[in-house]
Amino acid sequence: MKKILVIALAAILVVSAVCVLAACGEEQKVTGSVDYTSWSTHYGTKVDVVVKGGVIKSVTLYDDEDTNWVRTSTGWTEGQHPGDLGFTKAEAAYEKWINDNLVGQKVDTVLGWDVTVTADEQTVDKESVPHITGATQSSARIIAAVQDALGKLDK
Repeated sequence: MKKILVIALAAILVVSAVCVLAACGEEQKVTGSVDYTSWSTHYGTKVDVVVKGGVIKSVTLYDDEDTNWVRTSTGWTEGQHPGDLGFTKAEAAYEKWINDNLVGQKVDTVLGWDVTVTADEQTVDKESVPHITGATQSSARIIAAVQDALGKLDK
């Protein structure tokens, strides 16, 4: 009787472990966003994030036409403030920056990044959070939208 009980418990443990590992390996796609109004302009970013095994596999940005928000101000010009990239260079930098700094990151790491996005302030901790130099506000919006998406993952 003991032998049957031990075998049954071992089988339950194996099945449970397989189920847990399978759940951890399932790919999830979640959508996140951040938006606010400042100076009569509705700013925001919306993203789709794909996660598998606790690691970000992809981040896709929605276009302004999809959201009716402004991700990067079109009137923003290079050098407007010291180091500013301007609209064209910032928009061109997003894909590479996302692939280099978000894709491959652990979910917990990105959720721990210090990012502030409000109508009054859009900042990142420049010492510990990857950002696009010259486009810090846009970087903050993208990261905050990714964090919003990651907060919606099935546990």
